[in-house]
Amino acid sequence: MYLNARAKVRNEVMRTSLALLLAAALSVAVPAAASAAPGTPAADDWSCHPSAAHPHPVVLLHGTADSTAAWHDLEPRLAARGYCAFAVDYGADWFTAYQVNAMGPIARSARQVGAFIDRVRAATGVSAVDIVGHSQGGMIAEYYAQQHPGRVHSEALLAPVTHGTTLNGLVTFADASVVLRPLVDLGMYLTACPACADMEQGSRFVRALNAGPITRSGVRYAVLATRADTTVTPAGTASFIREPGVRNDFVQDYCPAATTEHATFPQDPIAISWVLNALDPAHAQPIRCPATARQDGN
Repeated sequence: MYLNARAKVRNEVMRTSLALLLAAALSVAVPAAASAAPGTPAADDWSCHPSAAHPHPVVLLHGTADSTAAWHDLEPRLAARGYCAFAVDYGADWFTAYQVNAMGPIARSARQVGAFIDRVRAATGVSAVDIVGHSQGGMIAEYYAQQHPGRVHSEALLAPVTHGTTLNGLVTFADASVVLRPLVDLGMYLTACPACADMEQGSRFVRALNAGPITRSGVRYAVLATRADTTVTPAGTASFIREPGVRNDFVQDYCPAATTEHATFPQDPIAISWVLNALDPAHAQPIRCPATARQDGN
């Protein structure tokens, strides 16, 4: 009877730990979407024809649980500079009654993104696009370029989940148990967020993305991370592509006191200036730091 009681306690502890870890993992992996701020999107003008100055249309890929509205600050800046910009929602799944984007399996989302890029290429008459991706959107951009390098000219990636995330240490904790990590992954797949499991460090999708060089010849890559990131972790390490020709920067390299967070990356003024420079490095402009992001406050 004593052994049975111990087994019951152990099972209850395991169930409680699993529930708590799953809830914590989802709360970290799915940060509050920052796209609720008002704004009139300038993207998806299907009559837009790329100019000689900017011959590659820009495809914008939002992050987990976000939407095309995430780009409401960047889109007008792109339009003002003469870019043709197109944003797409992807990854809505039956788990969330198709009401929340970028939650479904990433391989499936990548196919949706690929179909959209084909539509952009057909409408604009170009062979290759530029991609700006945030978080999961950056990961999908990397994967898409691996599969179709001739269809991508450049990528500007904001905190992409290149090497998988530890979810601020939660994945590392789960990995310490023989059974907990598989149970957490299964829970994510069966509850609400298969994409979250795909983005975990060591997942099958992450291993496939990192099997060999991540980059492809002929594609220009630039990656921006923030030291304040608690979602794609370790900050920088989880995102940077340490391969020849890739530019890897921290926001704080430009503005040392910046507290840019993961969820608000697409609206961050420093990140927006960085993206514009990454898309057109020949005409890069100095990045100005907001007063709150300057080291000396001046």
